[in-house]
Amino acid sequence: MKPINDKRHPAFKVAIAVAILLTGGWLLLQRFQIGIEFSPAESNQVPVIKTQPSEAPAASAPATPTTTKPDPADVAARQGKLRVSNRSVHPLRVALLSRQSGKTKAGAAARFATPAHWDFAPQEGSTEGLLVSLPDREIKLKQGDVVVAFAQDGSQRYWGPFVVGESDRPDWNPQAAEWELVLGE
Repeated sequence: MKPINDKRHPAFKVAIAVAILLTGGWLLLQRFQIGIEFSPAESNQVPVIKTQPSEAPAASAPATPTTTKPDPADVAARQGKLRVSNRSVHPLRVALLSRQSGKTKAGAAARFATPAHWDFAPQEGSTEGLLVSLPDREIKLKQGDVVVAFAQDGSQRYWGPFVVGESDRPDWNPQAAEWELVLGE
């Protein structure tokens, strides 16, 4: 039987690579403890993901991300136009589904207006953004409206859905009294 030459045998090289990857993954898991805090009693709250360093000392500890839900009364008062910035290299379509107040015959709490959409060339409005409008009605975003965006070049890029006042985007600009949606890579 021929002895195994450690320097040339491919199985040995694969075994070493797997051992290094497993050890690195285990060390990374030991470095960070990742968990989601969620209280079922607070059903209208957004879960907060926190990253905490373990007991091991580190040169620089990462900042702990936190998310706070805005006050519903403040959000309800924020109605304004929509400004969109396409900072991506993709042609995009931005679609809006506006919520209308009132009851339907089925007793649903809300119904939606006719959807609207706008197309943006790559980098269109990337610096200051563009206000969107329609010829037959004014666009004013309010709480509960839904905005989505997707690339039209086959790249399968997708942004959203964003629910105004409930998700992290669009952002409210109090100086301009506008909602701003910045889309990019």
